[in-house]
Amino acid sequence: MKNTISFLITLLLLAPLTKASTINLVPPIKKITIYWDTSLSMKDKDIDKELTLLDAYFQNIPNVEVNLITFSNSIDVQQRFNVVNSNWNDLKEVLLKTTYDGVAFYDVLFEGKESDIIFLFTDGVEILDKLILNKIAPTFIINSSKKANFKVLIKQSHLSKGKYINLTKVDLKKALSLLNIDNVKVVNVKTTKEVLKKKENTIKREFKENKVKGIVYDSLGALVGATITVNGKSVGVVSNEKGEFKINATQGDILTISYLGKITKEIIVGESPLVEILLSNDENELDEVVVRGERKEEIIDVGYGKTAKKKLGYAVQSIGSEDLPKGRDDNISLHGKFSGVTSYGQNDDISQIVFRANSILLNVFPLILVDGTPIRRSSSVGSVQLTNFINPNNIAKITILKGLAATNRWGSEGSNGVILITTKSSLAGKKNKNSQNTALAKDNDFTENLSSISTAINEKYLDELKEFKTLNEVYNHYLKQRIHYLDNPLYFVNISDYITQFGNKELASKILSNILELYPQDITLFKLVAYKAEQQQDFFFAKRIYEKIAKLKPRDAQSYRDLALSYQETGYYQKALDIYKKILSKDYLGVDFSGIQKVIDSEMKRLISLHQKELDLSGIPEFYLNDVDYDARIVVDYNDTTANFELQFVNPQKKFFSWSHTKAANEMRLYEEKEQGFNTEEFLLIDAEKGQWQINIESKLLEHKKPIVLKYTVYKNYGKASETKETKLIILNNLRGKQLLGKINI
Repeated sequence: MKNTISFLITLLLLAPLTKASTINLVPPIKKITIYWDTSLSMKDKDIDKELTLLDAYFQNIPNVEVNLITFSNSIDVQQRFNVVNSNWNDLKEVLLKTTYDGVAFYDVLFEGKESDIIFLFTDGVEILDKLILNKIAPTFIINSSKKANFKVLIKQSHLSKGKYINLTKVDLKKALSLLNIDNVKVVNVKTTKEVLKKKENTIKREFKENKVKGIVYDSLGALVGATITVNGKSVGVVSNEKGEFKINATQGDILTISYLGKITKEIIVGESPLVEILLSNDENELDEVVVRGERKEEIIDVGYGKTAKKKLGYAVQSIGSEDLPKGRDDNISLHGKFSGVTSYGQNDDISQIVFRANSILLNVFPLILVDGTPIRRSSSVGSVQLTNFINPNNIAKITILKGLAATNRWGSEGSNGVILITTKSSLAGKKNKNSQNTALAKDNDFTENLSSISTAINEKYLDELKEFKTLNEVYNHYLKQRIHYLDNPLYFVNISDYITQFGNKELASKILSNILELYPQDITLFKLVAYKAEQQQDFFFAKRIYEKIAKLKPRDAQSYRDLALSYQETGYYQKALDIYKKILSKDYLGVDFSGIQKVIDSEMKRLISLHQKELDLSGIPEFYLNDVDYDARIVVDYNDTTANFELQFVNPQKKFFSWSHTKAANEMRLYEEKEQGFNTEEFLLIDAEKGQWQINIESKLLEHKKPIVLKYTVYKNYGKASETKETKLIILNNLRGKQLLGKINI
């Protein structure tokens, strides 16, 4: 009994110590990291509640060091504050001046290693990447938006050993208790919505001398040894093996970036301390000269020029005039002249043969070209167009192309094969009144005089911005102006373009990315933003978008093609090749690449041609190791398969053929695009007729609420070190009538 009483007394004496020990399990807070999401979706949050919470917190934690990081597309502000005796006015002033623009990139959340606690103010809206927090310090996620991604916020706060504080559901006392503060002091917060409204458009931020980080690259990847200097200061650094650099610079400073053989570039340091610089080749730079031993190659005539056989990658069949019946002056028959060629019905005219009947709905007949010019052909569901206007005695050679051979040059027009007819008149290089019309197509003479597509944009909102001279003034007005244009994606496209003239690519990207924030489920608008980012040379931003699209549309063939091409543009060459390898080995289950296989083939060959030494080429078929030899490569991409338009190609002899992307003229093509998920076509000029080729475009759109954009890209010297690329973006909604898209000199 005596021992029992002694034990109880001991427990009573130790109880206060045990309680004190439990309280001390929460260590004192000395350092805090605050992440402040400044993306567009945060503009409608209840900032009063957030600032009230911070004010109350600092009343109870009066002395602490705070590392503030505001972020959206990149880190906007990174600044340290010392809160002394609950005075956090300097920190509050910065938060009050914050503007909300762009989309949140959560992968910038890398600080907080030395903090005792982390506060993340965000709505958790995931556009291009996932919110995944580190576990270095407890992270308390604080949200005051009713449109937040609640599931993600709860999960991530739990995984980071913190708590989720939903200010739309809990009061101040409960919020503080979640932050381990129970004995709340009286709080008198002076922050009001009127004060915030007055200051919300103030964007001028002065940040102290800081390290500006960046990367220098060209079209082939990172540049090692590029020189970066700050104008007017004796500060200079060089880029490392990854093209990266750090330099002391302040907002408003001008950086000069130079590299031997590249055009020197100057940029203005903006609000973000992260920059990317693309250097272009100097026009005076000498092309690389490669001396090779003489090698005899087998040359064959494919009907539109002579080409090394190893470069083709496919078989062709040809017959000469000696193989044709003599003395005939009626129609041309190929009966028994080629393998795999059959007559369609009773007529054995060349216009009535088929290589493969791959469609029961649309035309099964091949495309016919006379001396490089397409002629009218028969329709298996309509009229018959005989070729009796061609004189068989004037034919020097007939070549047929099937499969890849046909589609590589003529796109979907050659999907049923191509018949190439070379006349004796053409080979002789002369014409006379007796022969000039013996083998020429009719009704395809181009006689129009078209005007070029105008790039001028006549919008009231742009006229308003032109009244301001400095970037800060322009941006300040944009923040007031945009409220009237949130339902117009092209507004952000045009404003972004306007901002680029000030040399601030980061701000241009931020404004452009608002489209993603406003339309997070619209893949067609994601593609519009990616196209515009590429045109603005912001290939890394475009890459992020294509990576997101691939996750959202894993069954679309276009997702993998776009991602592989984007990896090429940003220097991830092996990652691009790995995608191509998976396509070849059919590792993407349930994805049909047949509609764009020829596009992928061309781009894979280019990748290997330009970066062979940097790639693991094991298992790559020999076809892809052959050099690319095109006079020009024309690629059209469009952000929506419902884009209705027609392209017209005019050769130097003013003969044209058309490629129509409309349901009326190409229904099966549009059906395949929708089923396979692709929106690209290429046209190759191989051994093309010398002179100027003209490409015209006509929009066939009916009323369409969303912007339908076509990306037109022309490559010269494709796949070679001297390659050039020209890109245009055409808003089909704004196009009226047929207009000149571009000219190519061969």
